[in-house]
Amino acid sequence: MTDSEGRPVVVEVYAGTAGDPTTVDDQLEKLRERFGLERVVLVGDRGMLTPPQIAKLQKRPGLGWITALRSGAIRALVQTGALQLFLLDEKNLAGITSPDYPGERLVVGHDPLLEEERWRKR
Repeated sequence: MTDSEGRPVVVEVYAGTAGDPTTVDDQLEKLRERFGLERVVLVGDRGMLTPPQIAKLQKRPGLGWITALRSGAIRALVQTGALQLFLLDEKNLAGITSPDYPGERLVVGHDPLLEEERWRKR
């Protein structure tokens, strides 16, 4: 865990068999108890902050999160029209909303270098 500047304040190692999502509740309680925090923002990858995990987090006051959607969820946003790709034509970055993610702010980015690399590998 880090402070607002990204400096580590707590390090804990779990058994290799512990999946990332199973560590979240445990760490949240430790944060609240040890540091008396009322608001916590979790930053995690797609494996740690899964949709079921986020559903649990939504029920807890004072919690926020930053993560990435899986490609299927992104495709669904495009198919429903919530994400219109022309928004990325000028800045490669856009903020959108979707009824599939009520109360959430979605930030969409396009990385031309990553796109080029993926095409090259295919």
